[in-house]
Amino acid sequence: MSGTHQPLHAGLRRRVALGLLPGCLGLAVGRAAMAAPYNIRMVGSVDTRHSSLAAMERLRRTLEDVLRGRLAVTIDREGVPDDRTALDQVRKGQALMGWVRVAELTDLAPELATLTVPFLFMDQAKVLSLLDRTTVGPLLNDQLRKHGLEPFAYFDGGALRLAGATIPSLGQLQSRQITARPGSLRQVAFEALGLKLQAGTLQPQRVTGDDLMELRTDDLVGIAAQGPQLALAEPHAHDLVVVLANRDMLGDQPLDIRETIRTKTSEVSAWQLGGADQTDAVVLAMLQQRGVTITAIPDAERKDAHARVKDAVVRALQNADRHILDTVLAYAD
Repeated sequence: MSGTHQPLHAGLRRRVALGLLPGCLGLAVGRAAMAAPYNIRMVGSVDTRHSSLAAMERLRRTLEDVLRGRLAVTIDREGVPDDRTALDQVRKGQALMGWVRVAELTDLAPELATLTVPFLFMDQAKVLSLLDRTTVGPLLNDQLRKHGLEPFAYFDGGALRLAGATIPSLGQLQSRQITARPGSLRQVAFEALGLKLQAGTLQPQRVTGDDLMELRTDDLVGIAAQGPQLALAEPHAHDLVVVLANRDMLGDQPLDIRETIRTKTSEVSAWQLGGADQTDAVVLAMLQQRGVTITAIPDAERKDAHARVKDAVVRALQNADRHILDTVLAYAD
């Protein structure tokens, strides 16, 4: 590694050591906490690179520190192979809390799932603002409450970008395959652009020829030090994560514990959102130093993609709450 690259790489290593993008997390609960009269289980499926896992570990430590001797918290990822399993366990009362990719909520809250749809929002900065209590956040959260779930906060799982040896025009994607993370509404969007979604293992280190992938920020961390000859497009969506609880089980907790969970989860969310944005900037800077091209998407192409995706989403969500959907889509233009 050359001398010009080392300082930035060291900076990223320090961020990883601080826990934003952990390589390994100790999740054992101490003896004192195990004696606590109240025990809660949290479940999620993301891998150890994902910043939401670091955030949940931070939440675990905070709750046990604040409610010392009264509450024991266990984070469980064993037997939770995917987001749907985590969601099912929370809904069935097998876990009090969980964290789940919003893209996997199409069946329960399709209006909320639109926030992660590729190329739906012209301005990605608007997406997180929609979850605020002063916009449509309360309406979106109520869609989860109808299913016995209490949403506490949201994390930014990372910006999503098209990646490949080269970035093709958005008008020239017909019959191309893209390797990306699942989500039924996301599949609708890719198909509207002519792409065939292939859910699978992302291997950006091996990109060749016509390979086309959708990479998240934590995918880029793994290749930042290697600097493959990779091209990246500007972000077209964010992989949002919701932290939620089983409402009935939550109601069984003492009032002060419920309010502490709500308050501390919001605080951890603010920490995670700021850290995700900062990490994305650091990783992109490192990749650019190593020759990775960041491709701007022409306005005309982005507008055309937005229009096609929006029409496809409206057709796919004919049974959604049209008032809420129209409100969300008004922010997408």
